[in-house]
Amino acid sequence: MIEVKVGETEKISVTNSKEGVLLNGELFDGEVVKVGESSYKVYRETKIFTIDVVEREGKKMKLKVNGVLLDVSVTDHIDQILDKLGMDVSASAAVKDVKAPMPGSILNVIVAEGDEVTQGDQLLVLEAMKMENVIKSPGDGKVSKIHVVEKENVEKNQVLISFE
Repeated sequence: MIEVKVGETEKISVTNSKEGVLLNGELFDGEVVKVGESSYKVYRETKIFTIDVVEREGKKMKLKVNGVLLDVSVTDHIDQILDKLGMDVSASAAVKDVKAPMPGSILNVIVAEGDEVTQGDQLLVLEAMKMENVIKSPGDGKVSKIHVVEKENVEKNQVLISFE
C-alpha cells in the first residue's frame, strides 16, 4: 500500500488488487493519460483533471491540479514501517555535524562558513595512513562552523564541520 498525503490533512491510500487500483478502498474507475513530459489528464466519471508536476524532490512534489497548486508526499510500506519504528528517514537526512571517520591530518578545507552544500559535495580532504580521503556531505545544509584548519591533526569522531 502507498499513502499519498495532499497538503497537511488529506491522505489517500493507494492499493493494487486483482480488480485494479483501489483509492481509499474503492475501485478507481477512471483513466490516466500522460500528455507531456510532466503533464497528465485524469478522466473519472464525467470529470477531467489536468495535472502538472511543477517540482519534484524525492518523494515530495508540488502538483498543479486544474490550476491549483498542491503539496504532495508519497510513502510506501517501507517508509511506513520505518515511521512506526521511530526511524523517520527524512528527519535522519538533516545534517548537524560531520565527524572524522578516523584519525588523520587535514590537507584541504574545500568549503567555507556560510556555504550551502548538497549531499555528496566535497567538504575537506583528510590524510590518514598516507592516503587522501575526501570527506563528503552526508546531506543538504548550510555550513555554520568549520572546527578545523589545514595541517591540523584530528582524532576519530572529532567534529570537523557543523551545519545549521
